[in-house]
Amino acid sequence: MSGKMPNLLFCLWNQFVVFRYSCGPFISHSFPSISKVVLSMSASNEVILSGIRPTGRLHYGNYFGAIHHFLKLQEGDATCFYFIADYHALTTITERKDIYRQTLDMLRTYVACGLDPARSVVYRQSDLPCTAELSLLLGMITNIGHLERGTTYKDKFGKLQDDPRTTGNPLSYGLLGYPVLMAADILIVKADVVPVGDDQRQHVEMACDIAEKFNHRFGCEALHRPKAVGREALRLPGLDGSAKMGKSDNNTLDLLDDPKTVLKKIKSVVTSTEPLPLDTDSKDPEVVVPKLPGGLNVLYQLLHLTAPDEVFQDFLEQYRTGGKFYGNLKKTVAEHVSKFNEPIIERFNDPAINDDFIEDFLRDNAKKVTPVALDTVEGCREAMGIGRSLYRA
Repeated sequence: MSGKMPNLLFCLWNQFVVFRYSCGPFISHSFPSISKVVLSMSASNEVILSGIRPTGRLHYGNYFGAIHHFLKLQEGDATCFYFIADYHALTTITERKDIYRQTLDMLRTYVACGLDPARSVVYRQSDLPCTAELSLLLGMITNIGHLERGTTYKDKFGKLQDDPRTTGNPLSYGLLGYPVLMAADILIVKADVVPVGDDQRQHVEMACDIAEKFNHRFGCEALHRPKAVGREALRLPGLDGSAKMGKSDNNTLDLLDDPKTVLKKIKSVVTSTEPLPLDTDSKDPEVVVPKLPGGLNVLYQLLHLTAPDEVFQDFLEQYRTGGKFYGNLKKTVAEHVSKFNEPIIERFNDPAINDDFIEDFLRDNAKKVTPVALDTVEGCREAMGIGRSLYRA
């Protein structure tokens, strides 16, 4: 790899080195050398952790639900850790998938969106074997009843119980033990804050419960308890008019879609509903958009997110006055979406951001995260009485 590869990456945790920075939302691919990065010692900065499932191609729901939030976080003084949750991806796998390929493509997209290797620590979950070890140790003190109350497990189990074809319990231990593995992800890096959506808040609370139980049982402070912070995530409707854009529903607008694909997808959005009176005179998109029917909801939301406000207001007025404007609306939305995608696609295709770059990027980050992770695991081993490892490869 070239010297441009950011071997500068991030902080060596045992010394609590924290980057200070100030940059715009998109990054340059001419990364600074280590000597040009301003480092400062600080034990007061918060450690923020968030997990990213390796889904490969990322869509607008991913961007405005998570990526946009990550970009804002890296603007501050906190130390941001983002792990690619490839172990978690295995909990729902039914056939072989190239999770590794999806991981590389997804991380390339994150970098293309503006996630800065010099300001955010991104590592792969499976590159920290000690995460699995900590999950094993925590599992030894976690009651099955506690895990069975997990929302994700309860929902899936309940649906199976309602299916007359179900015999026994076909769900995996990985799904039942998902909260324990997530607790290990959080606790192993001594996270202070875990920004999550409402669907994941319970898992962070369970991680806190497990940490408290561990410390109390073994009379130690080996595990640092985090706090869950609600993430202001926008839930973008699907192109099919459903409540949520999701890859499994095949109703997404992807960040790497070319203009031809964007136009085809936008044209497919159903807009047969005639304009209806809105029960508000507000011009605020956050007030108006949820009141729009069906496919118009997602079209106006996309217009609000990608186009200047005057464009949104013009089409809002057209909706209120009625008339035949849906064709022009779709064309305009497609144009602004393609304009939004253009710099992301350009960065994604940058020859410098190739597989070798991403692999070295992940390799360096695993080395940077490992010291604090091993410190946590060894502390837990010692607290439980089995002692520190006599040998680690």
